[in-house]
Amino acid sequence: MSLPRIYANDDTYFRSAVGFLQKYSWIYREANTCFLKSFNDMPSDFKDYFLGISNEDLNEFPFVHEHLDGCPKEVERFREEIAKLTPTQTAPSAAPLPRNFSGNNCKMAAKKLHEIEQLAAHIHGHCADTPFIIDLGSGLGYLSEALLQRNDNYLILGLEADEQRVQAARQRSRTLLPQETHKSISYQQLFITADASSCARIEHYASELAAGNGLPRAPRTTIIGLHACADLSISAMLLFLAMPQVRCLHIMPCCYHKLALRCETEALADDSSARSSFMNFPLSQALREAMSADSAVSCFNRPFMRLACQQTHSRWRCDARAHAEHGSRMFVRALAEALCDADELTKVKRHDLDPTHQDGHTFADIQRRYQLRSRQTGQPLDWRSVHETRFAEITELYADGRGSRLAEALCCLQTSIQQLCENLVLYDRLCYLREVAAAQQLRLEVRYEKLFDEKVSPRCRVLIAEKL
Repeated sequence: MSLPRIYANDDTYFRSAVGFLQKYSWIYREANTCFLKSFNDMPSDFKDYFLGISNEDLNEFPFVHEHLDGCPKEVERFREEIAKLTPTQTAPSAAPLPRNFSGNNCKMAAKKLHEIEQLAAHIHGHCADTPFIIDLGSGLGYLSEALLQRNDNYLILGLEADEQRVQAARQRSRTLLPQETHKSISYQQLFITADASSCARIEHYASELAAGNGLPRAPRTTIIGLHACADLSISAMLLFLAMPQVRCLHIMPCCYHKLALRCETEALADDSSARSSFMNFPLSQALREAMSADSAVSCFNRPFMRLACQQTHSRWRCDARAHAEHGSRMFVRALAEALCDADELTKVKRHDLDPTHQDGHTFADIQRRYQLRSRQTGQPLDWRSVHETRFAEITELYADGRGSRLAEALCCLQTSIQQLCENLVLYDRLCYLREVAAAQQLRLEVRYEKLFDEKVSPRCRVLIAEKL
């Protein structure tokens, strides 16, 4: 992700982006199971426009860098502002590669195979002079195996928090890799952080692997990671900065909504600003200053982070029936949640309702599909007459398909700002690395490259950092 061309510096960009997202926070402020609250804040111009929109225009709306005729002024201004704040999309840095890695005939989804092929080729192309690789979140070892298939001179330390995955990776490497590569790879169990204890254990495992291959110490090293979920990508950045022998970082961040909060008690707090107080967002001084007001902080919550890692607009276009069915499902799910008292929630128990009803579901349908539960205990509760009364009020308010059309409108608006949300999260990390480099007088090159086909893998960017 990057700074859009019209902005002269990071400070100006972050202030503009934060201001825009504050103004339109009603689009993402609530979880999608609760988005009926957002309908109350949707401006009438937006409602009227989306209630009458053609399927062709609905399909084109999230592509904000392309002109769309017939928008009301406020809606047109919304799209124009997003276009200014969102960098134009670039093609993947490399064309799709031949399938060199088969996973040794394991049943691997096309998405995972695409990711492993592309990232392995990328790392191999960038790290030919970096023989020692630390694979964070190494899982079952697929990425490590793909690298060794390209160059059996790599030494790879795979670190994984799940002990069962570590054991499975060790078994796979012993069984499937050539005998001469067995000493080139080591899988170790470790919950990865950037604190002194974690650094010491990583140094120890690296030294053991180096010694086992006749080296006095770990040589020039690269940290890599595919699907560096939540805070793992931040830990990777900090380890890159803290460990002198680590010269390169190639990490694929994902699952931003799983970032840790500042303290566990905040996860249960009613206050929205407490819920959105993340340990590792914002990171850069520039974004922290732009978000200094309490009203700004409260906008960047779990739903914002979840939106940042949803699918991109590349998969938005579809026929009218598909949009109608999706909108109907979304509306009925939010309707069920809107019937609850504050201490209640719903869980889906049946998935067999016809999505083509266009909001024509009955209260009996809701009872069949959703189980009412206590928010505190999780125990089942009975639906009551008060819930049926609320159902009648809401369905009357959103009759004649209005509910499903507005639900799909909200999804369309979320899709329109998704890339902006993700750019804010990822560009904050890039700025942080630059700020640390300037403070410590380090010479770093930091950038993102689009590596995957986002229709296959929406989290498609690799963060690259190199010590010069």
